[in-house]
Amino acid sequence: MHDVTKEDEILERLGGLDNPRGFFMETVCIVEEGVEQLLRRAFRQEEYAVKYAIEPLLNREGPLSELSVRLKLMLALGMLSVQAYQDLELFIKLRDWLCDSRKDYRFSDEALFSRLTALASLQTIGVPRLPVADAAGDPLLYGMQRERQDQMTRSALLLCVSSLVSELGKESPI
Repeated sequence: MHDVTKEDEILERLGGLDNPRGFFMETVCIVEEGVEQLLRRAFRQEEYAVKYAIEPLLNREGPLSELSVRLKLMLALGMLSVQAYQDLELFIKLRDWLCDSRKDYRFSDEALFSRLTALASLQTIGVPRLPVADAAGDPLLYGMQRERQDQMTRSALLLCVSSLVSELGKESPI
């Protein structure tokens, strides 16, 4: 298993994803990998404990198989801040919402952007809402402004994901 908490790998994996659905699907995959790594570092590494206690807890049928349950455990053990926990849970909700939707959203679409404002890590960075020209007036200018807002929002999200996943890279979590 490779270390997903390295910023360059996160940027590489998310950098080429231009649509929100793919971005959040990959974000949740990265979070799952980081959570798995952190939990494994937190548990005892003795062969017997790994084989008979840790593996059954973390495997697909185990009680800790779901990411939401793992995040709750990590919050309860003090391995995650409340803010990080809430943001990671929101990533899961955003992924599910985007996957369930038939519409292909842009990062600048109001329906998505309004949900993103609930991310505490994004509020810290701040993403200004740029004024957008009327689509009927100058379609080229309108398209360029929407693209710029998409890029700004996506860049801010990249920083948020990188920051949150770096929290999962703690050496001694407990």
